[in-house]
Amino acid sequence: MHKMVAIGPERFMLPFGAVGFEMIEADEASFTEVFEPVAKDHMVGLIVCGESFVGETPSDEFRLLCQTSRAAVMIVPDGPEPKGMGMEMVRAAIERAAGVDLLSATDVDEEEK
Repeated sequence: MHKMVAIGPERFMLPFGAVGFEMIEADEASFTEVFEPVAKDHMVGLIVCGESFVGETPSDEFRLLCQTSRAAVMIVPDGPEPKGMGMEMVRAAIERAAGVDLLSATDVDEEEK
């Protein structure tokens, strides 16, 4: 069975820990060093981390790790104002898997109504 892992400060991870995620504490300075081995672990199926730890613009190294990892990487808003980075990464993953940007098509349909 694959593991689910939440990476971040305790305040971020507690809700995920309550539903069975393994919690790995990290701060902004140590995030990359903590994230890399988790992303490369073949037993990890899902990684959840906050937008504030990924940074304003994810580094190329982070994006490559996400693309080559067997785990699904979900970035969730963890600050007062969401940056939309999580949705952008979900949109790219769906487009890669389906070959079509399904989420944008849904957005257009809703705007036409």
